[in-house]
Amino acid sequence: MAYNWSVWLLPKTEDKRTFAEYVTFYSKLYGSDSFSPHVTLFGRINANPKLFYSFFNKIKSESKIENVRTLNIKIGNPPWKRMYIQLLLNKNLLELQNKIDKKLRKYRDYQFDPHLSLAYGNFIPNKKDIRLISFEEMISFSSLAIVDTPNDIKDWSVIQKFDSA
Repeated sequence: MAYNWSVWLLPKTEDKRTFAEYVTFYSKLYGSDSFSPHVTLFGRINANPKLFYSFFNKIKSESKIENVRTLNIKIGNPPWKRMYIQLLLNKNLLELQNKIDKKLRKYRDYQFDPHLSLAYGNFIPNKKDIRLISFEEMISFSSLAIVDTPNDIKDWSVIQKFDSA
């Protein structure tokens, strides 16, 4: 069986609600599919995700990720980094991602660039649209998740969520 899953860092409820509104806004504005706000810590693994449940439970309980500073809204390469909020790579986020990278890099190389996407797609964003939202200086995170991430965004779904103990 072929697998195609990613590891996400999920915002706390309050921030998830706020950023979900931004994702919905930009997705509608540009005619792209909406998705749940997240930071991809490692993308697109072809291995049975159940083999990693205990690993993710362990690192989530050890993790000190709570708040990550936001930097600015950027426009990147389509489709996967089209419009996003760049995040500061702080010590705790780097430690968490390094643990995940060490465990998963045998499956593929992954270049981590901490950001929270606002819209995916092949559209050309208007720079004035960046100013349509104002966002907090920090994003608070609460969970890790293994998420099925096929190419169609509308088919993305959480396989397993790992909350803080």
